[in-house]
Amino acid sequence: MDGKRLVVVWLFAPLLFVASVQASSEKDQLLDKLYDQTGLEQQLSWMHDSMTLQEQRYPIPETVVDTVNQVVKVRYSPDFFRSSMKATLDEALSAGELARLIKWFESPLGQKILSLEAQANDPENQARMEAYIQEKLSKEVPRNNRVRLIEALMEALDAVELSTELAASASVGAQRMLREVMPAGAEQPMRPVQVLKALEKPHIRKEMPERMRNIFLYTYRSLPDHEIQRYLDFARENAMQNFQRGQIQAMARML
Repeated sequence: MDGKRLVVVWLFAPLLFVASVQASSEKDQLLDKLYDQTGLEQQLSWMHDSMTLQEQRYPIPETVVDTVNQVVKVRYSPDFFRSSMKATLDEALSAGELARLIKWFESPLGQKILSLEAQANDPENQARMEAYIQEKLSKEVPRNNRVRLIEALMEALDAVELSTELAASASVGAQRMLREVMPAGAEQPMRPVQVLKALEKPHIRKEMPERMRNIFLYTYRSLPDHEIQRYLDFARENAMQNFQRGQIQAMARML
């Protein structure tokens, strides 16, 4: 490299570094906005519920149950959840995709979708949802067109497979957590995580399609068909596809 070219490189290198830092900072701001806008931290409640042990359900000492539950509370903190989720979504989404997601969720329909999903995912709403499924959906089958639309939305969001992955990760994560705190001498060798998840998934996946169909029918019950179609069109975009996979991947890694 001759002297003139070396000078040019040294002149522009700091500018490229500054541009990279600015781009990184701008993307981090977009990640923060999307995280808060979509209420991703609500999923932390599901994670706590999935990992917390109930003493009466497990033939293990009370001290072990208490220790596991304390570890869950400390390990899966809001700060840990936020940083872990953002790190994975940073890998999964480009700045352009983040901007697209934010813009769509700011729309009236996007706001409506977020509100309906937040209500459906609220732990205090679970009894109401189960009652709706048992009392209404088990007796009154929705219109065929409505069911097909909901199933298309499930497919676009890969709801069955991603939910299966998440449930299997939670189950295996709980087993790992239990072995971490099991009293000396009680711990047994554990198979590799991927092997355990592969064993769990067939049992979970068997009931997942019907379960997810009922949850979707309940969650979006107040939306007219044309709004579900608009959500479906958006769900098929790369930005939403990557967002869905990124969320599940982040939680699976945490578990």
